[in-house]
Amino acid sequence: MTYKTDEIWEDKWVNTTCGVCYSGCAARVRVVNGVPVKVEGIKDSTMGGEGSGLCGKGTAGLMYYHDPNRIKKPMLRTNPEKGLGVDPKWKEIEWDEALDIISTKMKKIMEDDPNKILFTNQTMRASDGPHNHAYFYAQAFGVKNNGNFIIGGGSLHCGNACHMLGGLIHGAWSIAPDWRYTKYVLKWGSSKGTGSGHSAMTMARLRADAVRRGIKETVFDPMGNFAGGKATEWVAILPGTDAAVGLAIANYIVNTRGEMDILYLKAKTNFPYLIKADGTYIRYEDSNKPMIYDEKDGTIKEYDDKTLAFENCALDGEYEYNGEKVRPCFVPFKEHLKQFTPQWASDISTVPVAKILQVAKEWVDNAQIGSTITLEGKTFPYRPVSSVTFRGSQGHTNGIHQVAAIDLMAQLVGAEDVPGGTLGWPAIRRAYPGGNYEQTCSVGTDGVIVPSVFYSHDPWPVHSAKLPATNMGCVDVWTHCTLSHIPYVDEMEYIHEKFGMKSKPEMIFGISANFVISNSDWDVAVRNFKDCFVVQNDLWINETDQAIGDLILPDVSYLEKDCWSSEIDAFFFSGSPSHEDWYVHLQQPVAEPVGESRFFMDVYIDVAKRVGVLDKFNQKMNEYYGVEDPELQIKPGEVLTWKQIGERFLKWVYGKDKEKIEKQGYATWPKKIEDVYWRWDIDSRCPVYMEYLIHDRKAMEDIFEKTGFDLEMEMDQYTPLPSWFWPESHKDLDDEYDLLAFSYRDILHTNNTTFQNPYVDEVSKMCPYTFTITLNTTMAKKRGLKDGDIIWIETKAGVKENGIVKTMEAQSPKVIGIAGQGGLWADGRPIAKGKGANFCKLLPSKLKYFDPVAGNMETAVAVKIYKD
Repeated sequence: MTYKTDEIWEDKWVNTTCGVCYSGCAARVRVVNGVPVKVEGIKDSTMGGEGSGLCGKGTAGLMYYHDPNRIKKPMLRTNPEKGLGVDPKWKEIEWDEALDIISTKMKKIMEDDPNKILFTNQTMRASDGPHNHAYFYAQAFGVKNNGNFIIGGGSLHCGNACHMLGGLIHGAWSIAPDWRYTKYVLKWGSSKGTGSGHSAMTMARLRADAVRRGIKETVFDPMGNFAGGKATEWVAILPGTDAAVGLAIANYIVNTRGEMDILYLKAKTNFPYLIKADGTYIRYEDSNKPMIYDEKDGTIKEYDDKTLAFENCALDGEYEYNGEKVRPCFVPFKEHLKQFTPQWASDISTVPVAKILQVAKEWVDNAQIGSTITLEGKTFPYRPVSSVTFRGSQGHTNGIHQVAAIDLMAQLVGAEDVPGGTLGWPAIRRAYPGGNYEQTCSVGTDGVIVPSVFYSHDPWPVHSAKLPATNMGCVDVWTHCTLSHIPYVDEMEYIHEKFGMKSKPEMIFGISANFVISNSDWDVAVRNFKDCFVVQNDLWINETDQAIGDLILPDVSYLEKDCWSSEIDAFFFSGSPSHEDWYVHLQQPVAEPVGESRFFMDVYIDVAKRVGVLDKFNQKMNEYYGVEDPELQIKPGEVLTWKQIGERFLKWVYGKDKEKIEKQGYATWPKKIEDVYWRWDIDSRCPVYMEYLIHDRKAMEDIFEKTGFDLEMEMDQYTPLPSWFWPESHKDLDDEYDLLAFSYRDILHTNNTTFQNPYVDEVSKMCPYTFTITLNTTMAKKRGLKDGDIIWIETKAGVKENGIVKTMEAQSPKVIGIAGQGGLWADGRPIAKGKGANFCKLLPSKLKYFDPVAGNMETAVAVKIYKD
C-alpha cells in the first residue's frame, strides 16, 4: 500500500516514561505515521506531576529522537593518538565487526584478569530502565563488586556520603521531606521539590501542595536562585560549611533547650549503647552484641534483650562491666556538642548568629515532640519537621560529617520516617497483588537496617578494609565508598601499587558516560584512561568519546527503547516517598530505532553470549527477581533478547495482569501506610554514634603502615561523633585565591546531555544564569566587573576557564557560581558546543580533595578571577 505524503494513516498515543533525567516520570507520546510528534505527562498517574506531568526538559525530549547528529552506525577510531583536541578520524563499520572486536578483546583480557575491564554507567541513560542490571553484567564477567565502574551520578559527582547514611538510617538511596504532613523544612544544598533531583516532578507536585498548605521552607545555599529563590527564606552560606550550622543547632537542642524526643533516642538510636574508654562498644561475649544499661533492673543487657523496655534504656550515667568503666555513648556525644556554639558556626559559615538561633528555635517549636497523628486507623508519632540534603552540601572532603550533622537535627527530635518528618525513598516495595516481586528491608548487625535495594553494595555490614585491592576503585580498602571515584585520582597508579592492585585497566565498556570532562581535572582523566580500549553505547560522539573513545556504538533514545525493567527505577529513583499509590511505568518504544541503533541491553546480551558469560548474567537476573517458577526462569543455554527476558519477568512480577499492564503501559496498586511510616514497626536502630569508624580507621592505618602508603588523608574524620572538619577547598583560600567556585544545578538541564537539545538550548539562551558565571553584585562592582564582562577563573593548579559575568544580589560575596557542565567542545554535538563554562575541569584530582570516608570529591575550589 502507498500513501500520499500528507495522508495520516496512524495517529496514536503510547504510554511510556520520560528519559531526559533519572526521574522517569510517566509520559505519553503522540505518534503520527510512526513518527513521535509530542510528549506530555499522563494525567491519571502520580508518577510525576499529574496533569501535564512533565517539566520543560521532558516535553523537549522529543528532540533526542529527531536529532540529525545522532550516530547511525558503529564508529571506529582510526587515529591511534588520543587526547583533548585530537581528531579521532572515525570510520563507520558494521555491527558484526564491532561486536567481534569487543568480544575478542574481552576474551583475551578475561583470560588474564577480568578486573582489567572497567564498566561505565550513568544514571541519565541507565535509569530509564535497567539500573541494577549493569552491575549484574559486570559480575558475570568476573569483575569484583562495584569498584570497576567509571561512574559519577550521570557523569556528574555522585552523592556517596548521602547514599551511605541514607542507607544506614533510612534504608534507602535518598531522602525527602514528608510534604504531605510537614510544616517546617530545612534544605541544605538540595533542590528537591524545586524542579530537579530524584523524583523531580513528583517532588515538585508534593511540594507545591505543601506550599499552598502554608509550610515554611528555609534553604541554606550559596545562591538564592533555584531552590533558594523559591523558598520562604534563603540563607546564604559558604559551600561545605553546613555541618557547622547543623552542629550548632544540635548543640542548642541538646545543651541549651534540652528538649528532645527521649523515647526515640532510647528506642531508635544507638545512643544507649555502652562504650569503653576507647569509644568502642562493650559486647556480650557469646553473641557479640552491643549492650545497654537497664535502669529499671539495674543490670546490663544485650541491646535487643526482650526484657529490656525502651523507656528503661539509660542515656546517662557510668557503669561497670567486667571490671571496666562504661557509659552510654550519648554521654560523650552531649559533651562533644558544647564546643559548637552559634558564634563559632557563624564565623565559619557566614550565617548570622541570630539566624542560627532563630532556625534552631523554630525547629524545636515545630517538631511537636510527643505529639501523635492517626492515619487510616493507625497512630504514629507526628514530627512535622524535615532536614534534607543532597549533592550540594555533601560534595566536600568533610561530606560524611556534613550529612551526619544535618541528619542529627532530625534524630534529636525523632523526625525520621514518621508523618511530617524525613522519609526514605521508600524503604519498602510490596509486591503487586497477585505478583511475586517484593523488596523489604531487614535488620542486620548491631540493629542497623539493611536496605532492600542498594545497587552498588549492601551498606551494612560493610567488609573490613583489606589487601590486596581487587578492583580499580579500591573499595576493598575504602569500605564505605558506595561508588568509587578513585579512578579519577591523580595518584591512581601509586594507590594501586601500594594496595597490590595488579589489574591495570585495559578496556572500558558501557553507557555514554562523559567521565573525562564531568568529574575533575580533564588532563588527569585523559592520562588515566587513554591507554584503555574504550567502547561506549551513545547517541552522539561526546567529549569523552572524541578524546579517548575507540569504538562508539549507536544507542537508541528512550523513545525507541523497549525497557520493561523500569520498576527498579520507580522504586529507586522515581517513586513517591509519600503515601500515595504505587505507580510503575514501563518504558515502551514509540518509534523504530534510528539508523542501526541498538538498545544497549541487547548489545550487552550479544557480547555476553560471544564471550561466554551469558548464563552467569541470566542467573544473576533470576536471583534478583527471585523467580521460583521454572517455566519463567532463564535456562542455561537460552539466548533471549531484553524484551524476551521481560516477557518472563513481567509475568513473575505482575502475575495474571501482565498483559493488561503491558497494554496500558503501567501498573498501580495501593501502598500501605505502614510501609511509608515504618520506623516504629521495624526493630532497628540508627547508628548516629558511628562506632564502626573507629574500627575502620585502625584497619586502614594498619594497611597504610604495612604498605608505606603516605598520601595525605584526614584520618581524624574516622570518628564516631559528628564533627567539624574544614573542607580542603577552604584550606586553599588566601589573599590571591580568595573566592570559592561552586556549581549549581540548573533546572533546565540534566548534566550535559540536554545541552544538545535545541528546545532546551533556545530557553537556556533566555535564562540569564545558564550560560554565565554568577557573581554577587556588590563584590563584582568592587572589582570593576559588570554584566556581560568576560572573566577568567584560575585555580592554584593553573587550570583556567572563562565565561560571561552575570551579577545577582542573592549570592554570597565570597563565591562564584557556574551552572555545571557547559563549556562543551565535541564536534558530534554542535548545538552544545561552546555554550557556557565548564566547572568540573577546575576541580583538582589529588587524593586529599576526596572525602576520606565516603570517597566523594570536593566540589568547591579556591580560585582567583580577572577580566579578560
